[in-house]
Amino acid sequence: MPMQIAARKGNTDLCEQIRHPRFTHHRLHLLQLLKSAQMQHGLRHGDYTRYSTARLSRLYKSLKFTHGCGKYTRKTITESTVTEVRFLHLVLYTAERAWSHAMEKRQLPDGPNSRQRIYLIGRLRKAVKWATLFAQLCAIKGDSRTSLEAEAYASYMKWKLLFEQDQKWDTALMNFKSARAVYEELGKYGDLENQVLCRERVEELRPSIRYCLHRFRWLSNVTS
Repeated sequence: MPMQIAARKGNTDLCEQIRHPRFTHHRLHLLQLLKSAQMQHGLRHGDYTRYSTARLSRLYKSLKFTHGCGKYTRKTITESTVTEVRFLHLVLYTAERAWSHAMEKRQLPDGPNSRQRIYLIGRLRKAVKWATLFAQLCAIKGDSRTSLEAEAYASYMKWKLLFEQDQKWDTALMNFKSARAVYEELGKYGDLENQVLCRERVEELRPSIRYCLHRFRWLSNVTS
């Protein structure tokens, strides 16, 4: 009973965040942004990787956030750095580029060999790192809707990593269910395009949730 009450309270809080967004500086329509980029620049991961790289280069230059000459040292992006929405784009497309690199290896005709698989996992770890930072920054600098979408995005990236590692299926299932709950609520609000995109994402997640549940139950039976 307490768990049911907590779940209802969690859903109520989620609805309130969407209906009554807090006043903050930045808003991103994340699903629409990424869908538009993928549709314009191709769903093949090689094309999308090149687009993400070029997009990042333009963002760094336009924000005057380049690393200068001499020894390369990556500039840190923190809460105080995010003075405009393009800094959030920087973090997002860094995650997208890492994810796209990983998917290039994933979709090789004969599958990745052992060395390529190590690279794939490394890229996904990087994608999770940047997606998590993106969610953290959006929680502070974005409005409520943007924060929720970023949280769901980070959960999705975490699942992709756990799936490739074939481990922690209970954690993967939790991440998927969290993302699904957010997209189900977001799909009730906004314009028609947003509602359609959210519902498409929910449908996309369903088979993955079933697979996670199957793997979790199978491994539980094996180890019991």
